[in-house]
Amino acid sequence: MEALQRVYGVSFPDVEMMAAWAKSRQEARSRDHRRIGKEQELFFFHDLSPGSCFFLPRGAFVYRALVDFMREEDRRHDFAEVVSPNVYSCQLWEVAGHRQHYSERTFTFDVDKDTFALKPMNCPGHCLMFAHRPRSWREMPVRFADFGVLHRNEPSGTLRGLTRVRRFQQDDAHVFCTVAQGRYQMM
Repeated sequence: MEALQRVYGVSFPDVEMMAAWAKSRQEARSRDHRRIGKEQELFFFHDLSPGSCFFLPRGAFVYRALVDFMREEDRRHDFAEVVSPNVYSCQLWEVAGHRQHYSERTFTFDVDKDTFALKPMNCPGHCLMFAHRPRSWREMPVRFADFGVLHRNEPSGTLRGLTRVRRFQQDDAHVFCTVAQGRYQMM
């Protein structure tokens, strides 16, 4: 028998609240992106690559339009686009502190005598990019934006359309600044 992964339950203090919830669920089903994506031939999912979206030509057009919009916004806010590697030695994830917390959600493989991982996030790579040479305070703030492909080993029971996947891209950005600039940014 398969192990039970999740149990959901909902309760309501009265019948009217239950009816309102049922109506909202029905409306949500009518807007389900998985159904709409399939009907409009935007994207689909396949069991041979679970948790990874296949964007068809129409979906790729929409996807690229969104990325172009985000790139323009990044430029408007003085972010410089960077491209970082997809594979890193797990030593990086250990130094960054991510491996201790996220190792079960990371795709790893052995190369020679080292363990490598597909990157689940851009943060440590951006830190390497920032630190690759000495920096002057006059350069600050340094703003990096990255549309890199990320992979996370999500349990199969949690995969859900475009909202919970194993392979994705995100407009991920990091700002490296002085303490005074950081205080100013926070206000």
